Amino acid sequence: MKKLPGLWLMASAFAPLVALLAILNLTRLGRLGWVILAACAVSWLMLALTLKSLAGVQTEPLTSTAVKRADERVLAFASSYMVPVAIALFGGPDTNKIAGTMALVLLLALIYVRAGLYHLNPTLAACGFRLYEVSVENGAVVMLLSRSDRIPQAGRIECHQLGSDVAIQLKGQP
Repeated sequence: MKKLPGLWLMASAFAPLVALLAILNLTRLGRLGWVILAACAVSWLMLALTLKSLAGVQTEPLTSTAVKRADERVLAFASSYMVPVAIALFGGPDTNKIAGTMALVLLLALIYVRAGLYHLNPTLAACGFRLYEVSVENGAVVMLLSRSDRIPQAGRIECHQLGSDVAIQLKGQP
């Protein structure tokens, strides 16, 4: 994963969860809660700026041999948000609850980064990106983020590489 796009993909993927947790604990967190919400907003802004700057970089074509939708993976990842939220909602108002919630969020973030799951981004899904599993002509499988609802089963796909197995298509099919 290229470092800067990867950072903003990760930050924006966790921003909805962190923002929700900050809102649920806003009275307890006070000013820190507002700082956390501002940081979440900054992560979304930086993601938008990163995508805009990527659009100016030359695309690297993939030649697909098979394509299938993989949006359920994003939904499964977003579902993992429920455990920290449940703790925040139903746990007692003590320091152990906050520490446990933070530990779970950090564990999710660590797994996200170590497993290279940058394509699992609920923020991008909310912005209209769909996730596709694309088999390419050399036999590799690439996870493709695209707003297009039609990716050719066999053909050329113009996209930007975010890593060895993650790509993003910022414009519709040429």
